[in-house]
Amino acid sequence: TIAVGISGPLIDSWFLSRISDVAAAGVGATVPIFMLGQTILNSLGQAGAGIAGQYMGAKRRRLAQATFALLLALVTGGGFLLGLIMCLASPALVAMLGLEGEIAEHSTLFLRIIGAGFAGRALQSALSNLLAARGLTQWNLWSSVATVGGNTVLNMIFVTGWFGLPQFGVAGVAIATVSTWAIVGLTTLILLGRRLDFRPSWAHLLLGWRRVLRPLLRIGLPSMGEPISYMLFQLALATQIVRLGNLSLTARVYAANLANLPVIFSYGLGFGAQILVSHLVGAREFDRADKRLREALAWGCGLAFLASLGTALMGHWAIGIFTRDLAVIALGSTLLWVDFCLQPAKAANISLTFALRAAGDSKFPAFVGTAIMWSVGLGASFALAFGLHWGVVGIWAGMTVDEWVRASVNWLRWRGGQWKTKGVMHTNR
Repeated sequence: TIAVGISGPLIDSWFLSRISDVAAAGVGATVPIFMLGQTILNSLGQAGAGIAGQYMGAKRRRLAQATFALLLALVTGGGFLLGLIMCLASPALVAMLGLEGEIAEHSTLFLRIIGAGFAGRALQSALSNLLAARGLTQWNLWSSVATVGGNTVLNMIFVTGWFGLPQFGVAGVAIATVSTWAIVGLTTLILLGRRLDFRPSWAHLLLGWRRVLRPLLRIGLPSMGEPISYMLFQLALATQIVRLGNLSLTARVYAANLANLPVIFSYGLGFGAQILVSHLVGAREFDRADKRLREALAWGCGLAFLASLGTALMGHWAIGIFTRDLAVIALGSTLLWVDFCLQPAKAANISLTFALRAAGDSKFPAFVGTAIMWSVGLGASFALAFGLHWGVVGIWAGMTVDEWVRASVNWLRWRGGQWKTKGVMHTNR
């Protein structure tokens, strides 16, 4: 499922690169803004899925249903509001990144259209977490396949001019994306109602508001802290990459898309650990929860190591799929080798953070992770990029330092066992 989901942005980047490197760089520069909104929704959704999983593990199915109803309402409503902000404030957001000229025009147009359809992405996020909490990951797989397939076909129609239609350029890529979100999200919701009898009612929503909202906010709000801080951290670094010029910006966009490939294993195993840990913590089987997390860590770090090594070895060829600019290819390939050092720590961070949140211990990665990011991570990035004049390579190396420090601290927290006292079933006793 994660593999299929990650291929979507790769496909968009390829279509954008057919328009121009400037178009790909402009849209790629807005990714941290778009991802910030998506991160907020995913964090809330994962917190809700973790709580629902604990209730299901404790055989409290009515409260689990109430959690699902509340989750669907909050995430979809939140997506509408975030999309509205994204749409209306797109010129100011692009200016904040320091983009100018043609790159800024592409960025503003893309962000405005994405914002207009962001509620569809929110609906998909809510349903994905709902399905994951119920262990129906195969549904998420088919939803992801439909999303990528639909997005590819619509890109062919709107960007390359299939069926004699005009070529819409950057706007066509954005329209294809939001149209696919809406179609797949609504179709999944309808199928859930017909095949699994999922029909959230006002009674479920009211029960969720009375009984689930407080633990959801207790776990969900802090759980948003670390990923939101991470995306703001990425935004801060993106503004500095813009200062380094179009070469650095373009190379970073293409390399970042390819660097998502090793994350397939990290997120896949992290999500699996989250589901298992939430159910086992709800059932108070702490030793088994610890064992599952350690297995996810071993497999996630090992596979991320091998995948990032393969990506780095094929870097010149892979980036050459997007561009023929030799300078961009050379710089992007170097970034992929730095990413090879980063990915095992990132895999550990994903599994550890997801497991801590699923167990209810969301405040620690939120507060401590944020502090490390904005001190160690930002300091190392600036020192290497501008102090040693490594440029965008230095920024990526600083991100590597940040990931390794946070992974070490999160591992010490898990080993300490405080998470065993943070679950909703423990606090509700």
